[in-house]
Amino acid sequence: MSYQQARQLPLWPPFPVEQIESEIQAGLHFSSDFADGAMAGYFSVALSDEIIWAGRERGDAIYIHRMCVNPMRKGSNLTPAVLAWAKGYALSLGRTFVRMDTWADNEKLVKYYIKCGFQYVGDRQLSSAPGLPAHYSHTRLALFQNPAGESDGCGA
Repeated sequence: MSYQQARQLPLWPPFPVEQIESEIQAGLHFSSDFADGAMAGYFSVALSDEIIWAGRERGDAIYIHRMCVNPMRKGSNLTPAVLAWAKGYALSLGRTFVRMDTWADNEKLVKYYIKCGFQYVGDRQLSSAPGLPAHYSHTRLALFQNPAGESDGCGA
């Protein structure tokens, strides 16, 4: 959080431990370590996301959420590795897309995802809704998708 605060980026609230434990038990929470043992980052995958993707949710995509890179190891190309893995994972499940979202106000990250080959689908203004995490209420999200299995332009 201090990294985000120092750069005046939107902050994620603490997530309930039960939610993280549930994702781990379901095999949908992932982390990666460097050879020296330092954590590279982590992310979670959802198999549906109707709250954010609304009518585009048709069971044909996986959704990457809460992707975080160790701020001490930025530039280590973890994000391209996650995206490449996600494309293969989506294909293995018979899904045709990898989707993700981020705060639309985070212009640097929006540009980075576009550089990585993600198709910018548009922004979505959220209100509050049952089942919507509180930190998403009344935010504007940039939505992205990429066909599973396609190579991307993201990298060093």
